[in-house]
Amino acid sequence: MRQHQFHLTLLAGCVAAAIVSAQQQLPQPAPPDAASPPEAHEPTNVSDAQLGLEVQSRLYQALDVSNLSALVRYGVATLDGRVSTEADRQRAEQIALDVHGVESVVNELMIDTPVAIALADQAQEINDRESSDVAIAVTNRLRLDPVLGSRDIRVQTDEVGNTVTLTGTVTTEDEKEQAGRIAVSTFPAGRVRNQLEVEQRL
Repeated sequence: MRQHQFHLTLLAGCVAAAIVSAQQQLPQPAPPDAASPPEAHEPTNVSDAQLGLEVQSRLYQALDVSNLSALVRYGVATLDGRVSTEADRQRAEQIALDVHGVESVVNELMIDTPVAIALADQAQEINDRESSDVAIAVTNRLRLDPVLGSRDIRVQTDEVGNTVTLTGTVTTEDEKEQAGRIAVSTFPAGRVRNQLEVEQRL
């Protein structure tokens, strides 16, 4: 009888040891406050060319300049052009970094010296004055024509394209062609766009 009880006690001890060993081998759950791995950023589907245009557009709006360029390649934006101050240069870099998809910036912007700014302003004034002089000269020649002088013809100049544009109305195709010839003879160094409309009088 005692031997039977001994075997039962030994069997119970073996079962308990097996249960404890199995529990120790089970994977332990992570604590509830364990930090989860950071989520990966979603890759942008915008092309480098589109990113460059976006950077350039924001620079135009924020700095009110049109002589800046932005080239983006593999997330690196290269800024080129001229600004007035160091503050504008640093601001341009931050504007580029704020565009989603731009990872870093190569800032090659130059700062205009006061002399360069003055020369640029002077050149612009001369250009504007010459454009105005051309428009006045063509308008005066048209007014001297006995027929075209009474027509509603407007003269506009484009200093960038070196172009004179005629708009308004005349009564015949011959009048339109004559207005174009007068403009060409007055402004032979440039181009003339004849956009006059023919409206026959009743």
